[in-house]
Amino acid sequence: MKRILSVLSIFFTLQCSVLGVLQDKIPTPEFSFESLHIKQITFTDITLGIETSVSNPYPVSLPSSLLDMDIKIEGMKLSKVKTDLGAIEANKTKSLPLEVKLTYADLYQLYKKFPTKPMLEVSAEGNMKVPIPKQWQLLGKDSINFPFVQKKEIPAVLPDVEIRNFKILMPTESEILSASNTDALVGTTTNFLKGLLGGSKTPITSAAKAGLSGLNLNLKTEFDFVFSNKAASTFNLTDLKYNLQLAGENFLIGSPKEIINQGKESTVKVTNQFPIASIGTSLYKTIQSKQAVYQLKGDSGFLVPNLRENIPFSYEKKGNFQW
Repeated sequence: MKRILSVLSIFFTLQCSVLGVLQDKIPTPEFSFESLHIKQITFTDITLGIETSVSNPYPVSLPSSLLDMDIKIEGMKLSKVKTDLGAIEANKTKSLPLEVKLTYADLYQLYKKFPTKPMLEVSAEGNMKVPIPKQWQLLGKDSINFPFVQKKEIPAVLPDVEIRNFKILMPTESEILSASNTDALVGTTTNFLKGLLGGSKTPITSAAKAGLSGLNLNLKTEFDFVFSNKAASTFNLTDLKYNLQLAGENFLIGSPKEIINQGKESTVKVTNQFPIASIGTSLYKTIQSKQAVYQLKGDSGFLVPNLRENIPFSYEKKGNFQW
């Protein structure tokens, strides 16, 4: 009996040794978690970009790559991702990017829990499961699991914007004179502008439109876009571009010459001009009434002192303002 047990022991030892050698020689897929980063910030959410890749060493394609992942902030689970990221071609490495949106509605409770914490720790914790083709399976193992934990700091942001200090400036007499060919046109232009900027309720006539259509005169405007963060992080705006519509008409498109970053508030100083001949009926009424339905949208960089990257910031807001 002892001899039989001894023989069986040797047999199983040899079998395990052979399987170990085979296992070492048979290639296996490889998984890489390359980055967890902030892809974009908007007025409604923060988008996290997740970059992973899987290498397929086999001469046949792998049918799937199953990702099961929790997104946690300061240990609190905010999102769960469970998805098949698709097949991986034979002898190829496939990049597997993924986006996760964190809405401010979800983040707001965290901001209340950590009201003075400017940076919050976000972690991606989960498992990537990659199947093994049948001809390369050993001991019935039909897949490989790759557990992972990746962490990143994100700023506590709840951005907003207001339009302040809006002015449309009356041109000087010399500017009107240089833009007008006749004394009559000077008078027409002056009366039109006084009515427009002085709040007169007189509607613009077709004759006035015709008379001003060829006038090479610009109206200058000054105002501020004030971007603020209602959460704890400070931020700086860079390379901002804007598109402002008033009463459904394009009003100004451009980039500011000056941005004043002060902690949790960034003031964008805008000075611009637009041709008087471009004023349509809706914009004419809007300027007369000194109040406007507006739509503001654009793009910017978003610098946070604790992070080195320049985060893309896309913004869009509709509302009303008076001046």
